[in-house]
Amino acid sequence: MQKQAEIANVNQYPYASIRISQDKAVQMFNLAEEPVVPFCAVTKRILLVSPVLNQVHDLVKLLTDRCFDVMMFHRLEPDLYGSIPHDLLIYDVTSYDEMDALDLQLKLKNSTSGQTLFLVSENFIRGAAPELLQEELLVWPGRPHEALYHVQRIISRGTPRSHQPAKPNSSDCIVCKDLRVDTERMLVYKQDNQIHLTKTEYDLLLILMNARGSVVSREEMLSRVWETDFTGGSNVVDVHIKSLRKKLGDQAVAPKYIITVRGVGYRLAD
Repeated sequence: MQKQAEIANVNQYPYASIRISQDKAVQMFNLAEEPVVPFCAVTKRILLVSPVLNQVHDLVKLLTDRCFDVMMFHRLEPDLYGSIPHDLLIYDVTSYDEMDALDLQLKLKNSTSGQTLFLVSENFIRGAAPELLQEELLVWPGRPHEALYHVQRIISRGTPRSHQPAKPNSSDCIVCKDLRVDTERMLVYKQDNQIHLTKTEYDLLLILMNARGSVVSREEMLSRVWETDFTGGSNVVDVHIKSLRKKLGDQAVAPKYIITVRGVGYRLAD
C-alpha cells in the first residue's frame, strides 16, 4: 500500500523534476542578463579627506565606478601626503574658516607637489584670500558628476606646468585694455603686473579674449574647458568667473572686463 501511494504521488506530479530544472535555468539566464562590471585596466589613485564622510559618499561611489581607487580619511597629517602615492588629493574644507584653509594650503605646498582639489562652501568663495583663489576650488555640496569632470580634467593635464619668467612685451600676446595674455608661457599681466590664475581661470579668460566681445555661452565654456556637455543646474562656470573677476579687480555690478549676459553666458566689456 505504501509503495502504491508513492507511485500515486509521482504520477500526480509527473513534471516536478522538470519544473525544478526550468527554475534553475531561469535563474542562470537572469544571472547572465545582469550587467557586467567593466574591468579597470588602468586606475588612478585619489586621496579624499573629509571630516564628514557621509557628505561625499555619492561622489566616492561615482569615482570608484569610474575606475578611481579612492582612499578616504577623516583627517590626515600633511606630512603623510608625500608618503602615499596618489594622482589627486581631494580635500573637504567646507567647515574651515579662511585662516585654517590658508594654514592647510601652506602645509600642503611644503609636503607634496601633487595636485589638490578643494571642496569649499559658496560663502568661502566670496571672501577667500587671493592665495586660496589660485587653487582648484569646487563648491560643495554639489552634483557628483560636476566633481567627476573636475577630477578627470585635473588628472588628465598631469603635473601643472611651472611658470617661467616672461617679458610683458612678448610677441605672442592677446591684449584687452590693460590686460595682456602671453599665450606662449600662459601668463597674464595687468598693467605689467603678473596675475596668478588657475589653469581653469586662464582658459576662461582666453576664451573670452579670443571671442573679442562676442557672447560666449556657459555651455560652450563647459564644452571647451571641461570637455563636457553637462549643464543641468551647473554653476561651475559662474564660480570660476567670480574668482577670475576678483583676481582682475573686476565687479559684476560695474564690470570693466567681463560682462554677464543673463541666461546665456559672458562677454568682454567694450
